[in-house]
Amino acid sequence: MPTLYEISVPIFTRALRNLDHLLEKAAGSGIDEQSLLEARLSPDMLPLTRQVQIACDTAKLAVTRVAQTEPRPMEDTETNLTELRDRIARTLAYLNDAAPAAFDGRETAEIIMKFPNSEMKFTGQSLLTDFSLPNFFFHVTTAYGLLRMKGVPIGKMDFLAGGSGGS
Repeated sequence: MPTLYEISVPIFTRALRNLDHLLEKAAGSGIDEQSLLEARLSPDMLPLTRQVQIACDTAKLAVTRVAQTEPRPMEDTETNLTELRDRIARTLAYLNDAAPAAFDGRETAEIIMKFPNSEMKFTGQSLLTDFSLPNFFFHVTTAYGLLRMKGVPIGKMDFLAGGSGGS
């Protein structure tokens, strides 16, 4: 059976590398950068900038909560694609520092996420499988959709394999 580390950190890492590839292609597309950053699928949805920020935060906070590591705060100050790519790089560095052993035995540990008016209770495993991974991929997929919508020349293999066509 895969460990909590194996079902989280490598998956977050691969998808963030692919997201970085998407942003690299966006930067080289010649499409107005500000229009990309502000793109929304619907007026009540968050723009591309926030989609990338939240994807990074979701991966980072999943590791922080399950492995009980020290969080590395990241301010939401990115204003261009280069800064968003730097945020992804910082998130990848954080994930790279995660020790697999820190996840051991955390499958049934209670994890409580507090919000202003409520809280959600999870086990270590359910936090990853029922909240963090789905939420993470929601934001990565939305970022992909926004870039496609704006005309960035990307396809399914860019999303799945960072354009490498394989592993």
